[in-house]
Amino acid sequence: MVSWAITGATRGIGLGFVDNLSVNPKNQVFAIIRSRGTAGPLEELAAKRKNIHIVVTDISDPRKLDQAAAEISKVTAGSLDVLILNAGSAGPETSALPPTLPAKVDCTQIKTNLISNIYVINCFLDLVRNGKEKKIIFISSQSGDVEFTRVTGLSTLLGYSISKAGMNIVTTKFGAELTQDGIKMLSLSPGWVNTDAAVTGDPAIRKFMLNAFRKLDPSVNGPISVDESVTHQLQVIQSLTEANSGKFVTHHGNHDEWF
Repeated sequence: MVSWAITGATRGIGLGFVDNLSVNPKNQVFAIIRSRGTAGPLEELAAKRKNIHIVVTDISDPRKLDQAAAEISKVTAGSLDVLILNAGSAGPETSALPPTLPAKVDCTQIKTNLISNIYVINCFLDLVRNGKEKKIIFISSQSGDVEFTRVTGLSTLLGYSISKAGMNIVTTKFGAELTQDGIKMLSLSPGWVNTDAAVTGDPAIRKFMLNAFRKLDPSVNGPISVDESVTHQLQVIQSLTEANSGKFVTHHGNHDEWF
């Protein structure tokens, strides 16, 4: 039996991981969420699949994270095979915001997407050390890649992009530190995915994003489904070895197929 813990599992990619992984009854899936109040679809899924365990915590609070880790430890006898860091925020909106966005908004994104994820790693590290797979995966974004940003010319979502780029180097640093323990780290871009965070109902904004992305890949037609993204990501996660620990790759397992 393989144990998986996914933060930000209420909706979108996080819920997609829970759905995909829990199909296999040999997987123990821990869906880590902030509140049950907005977890309707997850609750419905958990009612059907007994291998889904919902864990409520606040990833910005190390004390509460320690409690969440202890809760998981009771079920797994003190171990965790794969930790997926998916929780995060894209900001108050996903539209074309300039770099002059108020600094307090940028700082909020950095705290949510960067500092809180470091807390999660540290609080769950002992469990992962005791796991069989020993994998920690950070769900990053192409927005955190320098060359992607340079070619597409996207100046939007400054705080979000900084936080994702920051976590990419955090992943590499932790990978270098933890290789002696056999722990493998990976930053993984999910692609352009059809989620609330990535797709807006405003046709003008969608067109803006599409035109920017086509500067890098003219064949892009639109976002992919959550299921397609998660399926590709799990293939990359399954193939992760110590040889490529600490890298930042796309959902195709390389550094150039972003879509």
